[in-house]
Amino acid sequence: AYYDYNEWANNRLLSVCEKLTPEQFSQSQGVSWDSIETNLAHIVAAQVNWLSRWRTGRNSRATTELQDIAGLGPVRRAFDESHAALREFIAGLSDERLAQPLGFTDSSGTAYESALWQLLLHVANHGTYHRGEVAMALSGLGNSPGDLDYRRFEVTRSGRRG
Repeated sequence: AYYDYNEWANNRLLSVCEKLTPEQFSQSQGVSWDSIETNLAHIVAAQVNWLSRWRTGRNSRATTELQDIAGLGPVRRAFDESHAALREFIAGLSDERLAQPLGFTDSSGTAYESALWQLLLHVANHGTYHRGEVAMALSGLGNSPGDLDYRRFEVTRSGRRG
């Protein structure tokens, strides 16, 4: 369910970004990765790289290389592909697999090992952090995405009221 939320929240931000001009999308906003565009590109690049680590134990490329995506269309396509791949991966997981330690190497070549469930939580939490920055930047441009809380997702998904 948490990755359903992750996808919902990412898509909600992307939908609000459609209201922006290309200049607003790429202008400096003072967030971690400078602009709305580059913050979103960072979120999706991290999703792609972590999935690669979970599958193969290493990155396909450095996150800073993968996040070199420009324009709302390419960023949205990267999210669509990443979300589909994450759904497929997660659908095949068992409780036993989630609890198993996973060895992986990060972009700098450092080796680590953690339980897979902890890494899954890390990636979703990482996205939440950067989505908060994007939401702040969008709000500053007069385009608030509204409530992105997990509770709002659950209420929206169930069709119930708050």
